[in-house]
Amino acid sequence: MSIGVVDVGSKPYSFSFIAKRLVKVGEYVIVDTDEGRALALVEDSTVSSQVISNAMSYESAVEGSRAASENPRDKRRSASAKVLGLVEELKRGYAKIPSVPSIPGTEVYEADPSTLTSIFARDGWLKLGTLLRNSDVSVGVDPNKIASRHLAILAATGGGKSNLLALIAKRIAELNGSMLILDYHGEYSDLNLPGVVHIQAKVNPRLLDVEELAGMLDVRERAEKQRSVLHRAFTKEVKEAGDFWGELVRRLEEISSDEEEDAQDKRTAERLIEIIQRALRRKGNVLDPDIKDPLDQLQPNRINVLNMLELTEAQADTVISYYLDRILEDRKAARRISLEEKDAGQVKFSSPIIIAIEEAHTFLPAGDATNKTKSIAAKIAREGRKFGVALIVVSQRPSRLDQDILSQMGSLAVLRITQPKDQSYIMESTELLSEELGGFLPSLNVGEAILLGQWVVLPSMVRVEKVAEKLMGADINAVEEWAQAARLKKVAKESTADFIRME
Repeated sequence: MSIGVVDVGSKPYSFSFIAKRLVKVGEYVIVDTDEGRALALVEDSTVSSQVISNAMSYESAVEGSRAASENPRDKRRSASAKVLGLVEELKRGYAKIPSVPSIPGTEVYEADPSTLTSIFARDGWLKLGTLLRNSDVSVGVDPNKIASRHLAILAATGGGKSNLLALIAKRIAELNGSMLILDYHGEYSDLNLPGVVHIQAKVNPRLLDVEELAGMLDVRERAEKQRSVLHRAFTKEVKEAGDFWGELVRRLEEISSDEEEDAQDKRTAERLIEIIQRALRRKGNVLDPDIKDPLDQLQPNRINVLNMLELTEAQADTVISYYLDRILEDRKAARRISLEEKDAGQVKFSSPIIIAIEEAHTFLPAGDATNKTKSIAAKIAREGRKFGVALIVVSQRPSRLDQDILSQMGSLAVLRITQPKDQSYIMESTELLSEELGGFLPSLNVGEAILLGQWVVLPSMVRVEKVAEKLMGADINAVEEWAQAARLKKVAKESTADFIRME
């Protein structure tokens, strides 16, 4: 169906057209060129009135609007579109931009569902939703690009990024793929997918250095004396002892009871014993000296969710960096074994793995700030493709993400972004998001996304499918929870009163 004609000033890669109806941003249109039919994405849409534009006052504007309503020729509806490629080439999976522009006056058509389906819903791709402006057309993404070229999921809080990550996990699970979700806020603890493996983050203190151990015990960063005494007690014999904590405490007791020791060191050793006992009361299920290798908790060909809700930011940094480093080394070993045609049973992951980092702006901060996770994640962003280790970074504050790492993401899923600073930062960090599409981000609704980069054939504006298997992520129903707490309190009082009467 024709919806307009090409305006003057068209270019091979973009054109404007005068439309017979209002055109929605995100619609796909087709236009003829000398090299064949081309598909284009509407990036801007305007409507103007000659009568209203000439109004000099409110009264004349009101009169003008009445006159304009009776004159359909007064309205000028126009739109600008970005040419995405020739249709036949797009159906074959690659984009070829025509070398000549469309002639002014050429008719512009709505893209029909069958053409769009042949482009966006390819065999073997993962279905993530439907086109925002055409719910009859499914949109898929290339799983091989997710597993090799890295992906960033960026959205304001409540924009739907955790649902999208859960959907990707669901699709990867359907392929028997390997995935690890580093879940800092415990947001995926109820993810109920077939075969999903929920893991409580554990750390073997024997594998830590003294600074890492101090951090895990919540020894303050500036408590240099405590860290110094801990360093003296945290010996090779302690690391190899059968009773790790007992031996560490015994070493500290030796310092505290040694009459030749400095009085301050003795008090510090006593204080450290209290700190250790407190840490074991609070985090005994996390600090496990009997676990051989935390990597053994993960299972290949499954979706693994590592719950780090009980960890502080610094402790989570230690845990995440450990897993990233160990998985990268494991995949390097798998690569060597593959080249040497040896038995792959010596490695944990004999096939590619995808690692998703939630709250990525916390662990991959922008600027000069450094931490262990940022260092190893940057290495994976650069080299992971060669060894089958892919990153998915998820963040609600893109402007706080490390720009180098963000620039390494070959694919983007951008949901609703309201902060201008975040929008600008994304466009500065990647060439995938045009200024026109970036300007559309604040108007996206929850669950609507723009998919860009190597995992899609074309920039796609999508309504993401809702994942029923993920319960958490919605806002807390405070009113309901308060009411329930009040009911429970009332029941407790009545039960106590009944008990007193019985006595």
